[in-house]
Amino acid sequence: LDDNSNKVAKSMERLATGRRGVTAGDRPASTVIAGNTANNLASIKIGIQNLSEAMQVIEVLNNDIKSLQAIMTRVQELNTLGENGLNSAADIVNITLEADDLVLEFAAIQANSKWGATALFGGVNKAVNFGLNQNTMSFGSATVTRVFDSTEMGTGVGDVNIATDLAAVDAQQIVIADQFVKATNKMTLLTSLAAGYALDVSSKLDVDFAAETTELAKGQILAQAGTAMLAQANAQGQGMLALIQS
Repeated sequence: LDDNSNKVAKSMERLATGRRGVTAGDRPASTVIAGNTANNLASIKIGIQNLSEAMQVIEVLNNDIKSLQAIMTRVQELNTLGENGLNSAADIVNITLEADDLVLEFAAIQANSKWGATALFGGVNKAVNFGLNQNTMSFGSATVTRVFDSTEMGTGVGDVNIATDLAAVDAQQIVIADQFVKATNKMTLLTSLAAGYALDVSSKLDVDFAAETTELAKGQILAQAGTAMLAQANAQGQGMLALIQS
């Protein structure tokens, strides 16, 4: 009865705490291994946060590059419009004025593209740590130095320069797209690792409620049966005493 009572108490402690190891002497090896895995899991979770932020930054860069491409498309339209021999002097002035604004906007988009205080254009890659064995990835975009000039609109000279700038912008979009794909793949890997590590920690530390509840019910039944048998044994002794006394 004492042994069974101890087992019932252990089962109740496990169910109350949700842990298999109630005392320092319970499953020490599993506890240590699970602790190491839990440390890796915590690091991976932060790595997922870091990578998620990096993917958001890459998305911002991608949107800015699309804006640069839209500017280049409009510049090409203005260049073609300026080559129309029917333009008046006033038309040429207006075309040049719009091109001047686009030149300023082209530079402003890159200068103001930031995440917090971090400039996103400039060719300096940002490293993101994943937390698992110090794995990292780098991302970023180089500044596209404009070649075309607003004074080239309609002169035939700007065609080559506009094409050069557009190619440079397109090249940056390829870089950013590649970085996003890599980040997405790494996110999938980290998420899978985090799920696996969490399951491993749970299997070593967390109590199996179904099995433990069964053991508790078994122990309680044995305790009731043992108590009943003890009561019967005591009753027989009391009967013998009654006979002796009589």
